[in-house]
Amino acid sequence: MRGLDNLGYSERYACELVGLNRSTYYKMRSRPPSDCEIRQVVLSDLILEIHRRSRGTYGILRARAALEIEHGLIVNTKLVNKLMKHLGIRGLPGPREGRPNLVNVATCEDLVQRNFTASRPDELWLTDITEHPTTWIPAVVATLVS
Repeated sequence: MRGLDNLGYSERYACELVGLNRSTYYKMRSRPPSDCEIRQVVLSDLILEIHRRSRGTYGILRARAALEIEHGLIVNTKLVNKLMKHLGIRGLPGPREGRPNLVNVATCEDLVQRNFTASRPDELWLTDITEHPTTWIPAVVATLVS
């Protein structure tokens, strides 16, 4: 509403645009900020300070942990997420989950004995599914192939 007032719209027209009763607007305009709003402003400042000190690397979880450790404030992760979104800041991506090293893992039985030639059509069918990410369970694959 204040933004519409600053653009030169009358209070009546601004309330009409937003769908707010004028009495509600006047009541909200004159009331002091609530404790929750004050807390969110203070937390926003602290989160911004923590984020700047970390050179933009801290995300939601680390910012929350820093609030607890450095300032002794117990804050919900969802609130930190909301405030960081409102401030337009975010941390760097966390560590990626590694892929398993399958070098020494036993593979399935070689049914064609590495002979990939066929003397006639539909004699030998081969496929490669290594490009599709799947959960590798050797025991199940071995029973399916057998």
